[in-house]
Amino acid sequence: MQDVLATAFEKKFMLDGLSGKCLIIGFSGGADSTSLVHFLAAKQQLLGCQLRAVHLNHCLRGEESDHDEAQAKAFCAGHRVPFVSKRVEIGTLAARTHQSEEVCGREQRYRLFAEQAMDAQRQGMEPVIVTAHTLSDNLETAFLHLLRGCTLDGLCGIPDSRMVGDVPLVRPMLRISREEVEGYCAFHQLPFTTDSSNLSDRYTRNFLRLQVIPQLKKLNPSLETAYLRMRDSLQQDRDYLNSLRDALLVDAAVGTASSYQWDAAMLNSAPLPVRSRVAAEILRIVGAQVDAAAVESLLGVIEGKSSGYTAGSIRLTVRGGMLSVDDTHRFVVGGTFLPEGGEGTVVILFEEWDSNGNLLAKWQKSMFLSVMQAADYQEKRKVYKNLLYFAVDYDTIMDNAQLRTRGPGDRFRPAGRGGHKTLKKLFQQAHLSRRERELRLVLAQGTEIVWVEGFGVDEHFLPGPDTGKVLAAFRDEAAAKERMKSENEPQDDR
Repeated sequence: MQDVLATAFEKKFMLDGLSGKCLIIGFSGGADSTSLVHFLAAKQQLLGCQLRAVHLNHCLRGEESDHDEAQAKAFCAGHRVPFVSKRVEIGTLAARTHQSEEVCGREQRYRLFAEQAMDAQRQGMEPVIVTAHTLSDNLETAFLHLLRGCTLDGLCGIPDSRMVGDVPLVRPMLRISREEVEGYCAFHQLPFTTDSSNLSDRYTRNFLRLQVIPQLKKLNPSLETAYLRMRDSLQQDRDYLNSLRDALLVDAAVGTASSYQWDAAMLNSAPLPVRSRVAAEILRIVGAQVDAAAVESLLGVIEGKSSGYTAGSIRLTVRGGMLSVDDTHRFVVGGTFLPEGGEGTVVILFEEWDSNGNLLAKWQKSMFLSVMQAADYQEKRKVYKNLLYFAVDYDTIMDNAQLRTRGPGDRFRPAGRGGHKTLKKLFQQAHLSRRERELRLVLAQGTEIVWVEGFGVDEHFLPGPDTGKVLAAFRDEAAAKERMKSENEPQDDR
């Protein structure tokens, strides 16, 4: 039986997107994450990837927490997997920040994952965060959403992947049940820890796991498999509705790139399932809280039943048939010309102001630029990859090239996507919030867009076979110079 379960584990494990990456693995030491680390260590040579097991000691169970950390470290040492751990007094921190221990612990875990991903990027690797969520976790999550009241999205449970900043997070075990995980561990005789808090049903998730789901399995022993079939079907419906939502938002948008206006009649003509998703997406775009009450309120505005919806500094109203957003906050970004000769560090200044003329925040982005021979860049571009903002054909850049934010009518030819697109449409299709749209940098010379932050270089400015010099822009000046220095040092051939 253990052999059958272990085989099922291996067949259902999803390897997509892991090859050649640095895998930042969330490793608690429990059965789920132990099987994940063991499986990836066994497949490491096949995948050509780097591994890094990351453990957060929550310090909630005294010596038991310390023992779990020590056992996780020993397991990794035995399987030659680099191990990173961090201690955080979650109980104290949760009380100070007025959070539950569960929410606080989750935030600290993902902060640690992001820190390790950034460290991997500085070393020239391409990180992917990998967690050991299973089909059983997904079923429990769907029940939690159902208890609180949810939409179709909530019933789909945990997504297969998402972004943590600019780093992808994937969950390759979402089609594998906890029973199959434990069978895999038994077959390979893997030691794992059991968090004693998981045996208490005072937490809602544990109550579902220990009390509710076992009773339902008496009615249907294949409950998890049945849920997976339902989830696959619901995801198809969700994706179709989202495609209709996205198309409607593009078609109904009017005005300039920064006007945030939509034809209210066109929005209102859509079927309610699409209209509801449009309302939720508009709330997200403008930076407002998205919940059932907010969606219902905005639907009332779109349908003409209400004069407007206000959330903090943001107000959405219909004027002249257009749904418009008023935001009392505004952003000022200082455009910066490239340094003479293309060499040096540029600093872009940002300010945020409220409607009363009060300065709310001030910050900056810096960018190190270096001109290099095209042959050198092509030879070493993999070394620089995770430090780069962009790399363009230097000979196509003129003296008036400037780093700034988007402007009305800006158009762009994304490499490999065919044809011109307005930045307005690109940003809408990428579901960027209003704040994100306002603060994305572009490199422009006059009205010509060379590069857009997060979308790459215009195909006309990409380095090609005839390129003599490349202008490369780096996120971190010190790291870039260190990388250049190490690449230019003579190698020991012994």
